[in-house]
Amino acid sequence: MNIPELPKQNPMQRKINKGLMVAFINADLLNRANLDVRKSIVLYDADGDFRYALSEMPDETILAKLKTEASVAYWSKGI
Repeated sequence: MNIPELPKQNPMQRKINKGLMVAFINADLLNRANLDVRKSIVLYDADGDFRYALSEMPDETILAKLKTEASVAYWSKGI
C-alpha cells in the first residue's frame, strides 16, 4: 500500500480527530450518514490530523493520487 497505517496516537489527538470526523459527517449528513467513527476508513495528513473519511478502502491508484494531490500520509480503520 502506498500510504502506511497511522501509528498509535495519544488520547488527546484521537479525541480531537474524532470530533473533526463527527463534524465532517454532520456537515453533509445525507451523503455521509454511512460513515462511522469506529468502522470507516479515515485519512490523515503527515501530522496525524483528520482529513477525510471513506466507507471503504480506495484502490492503489486513488491512494497514490490522495498521497500526492491531497497530502494524505496515513490511514486507519476507525479512530
